[in-house]
Amino acid sequence: MADKNILSQIDIEEEIRKAEFEGRETNFRGKVLSSLSLSERTIDTGLDLSGAVILGSVSFEGTTIKGNLNFNQAIIRESFYFGSAVLNGDLNLKGTVVKGVINLVGAKIKGNLNFEELKVTGFLSLAKTQVGRDVNLQGIKVNDSYHSGLIVKGDVYLREAVINGSFQLNNSFVEGSLDMLRAFIGSDVDLTGVNIQEFLVLKETDIKGELNLTKAKYKELVK
Repeated sequence: MADKNILSQIDIEEEIRKAEFEGRETNFRGKVLSSLSLSERTIDTGLDLSGAVILGSVSFEGTTIKGNLNFNQAIIRESFYFGSAVLNGDLNLKGTVVKGVINLVGAKIKGNLNFEELKVTGFLSLAKTQVGRDVNLQGIKVNDSYHSGLIVKGDVYLREAVINGSFQLNNSFVEGSLDMLRAFIGSDVDLTGVNIQEFLVLKETDIKGELNLTKAKYKELVK
């Protein structure tokens, strides 16, 4: 028998439909969801999952969201996938815990991306992601993941990303590498006090503002 306190896909769809009709954000604040799969569709409002617990994975593959997407202080027990999705507002995962990888490959985020103090087990990918404003990854922790003897390195990928504003990774811990190959950053890059266990890749990176590496630690700089 299903636990009545865990929202099913039917419950989730009903709240989205109501929110769109009433012209408000969805309210999943503090709720428990079995999983969240909203792929290949258009959602005419923002989604608020502050403090929610998602027992499975989250997928917005190829989806357009006409508002903000808020997972602040949420717990996601598996991976978070936002590949090839479009977000008209801000993407917020401040203080969020994700027990799997985060993959935003090819996504378009028109506002800010705020992942301050995020904890990820596995990689964080912003490869080929376009962000209209700033990216805040300060104080994040990206750890290696272990599955059946396999290691998923705790890398942060920004390969060919386009960030029109600033990029902050200050005071963060990255168990793998930070790969910014051919990334474009329209303003400053702050890597103050970052601890990167493997490589810092700045090969063909186009930074329009200042690059701050004060007290940054890494095994090797690749330029």
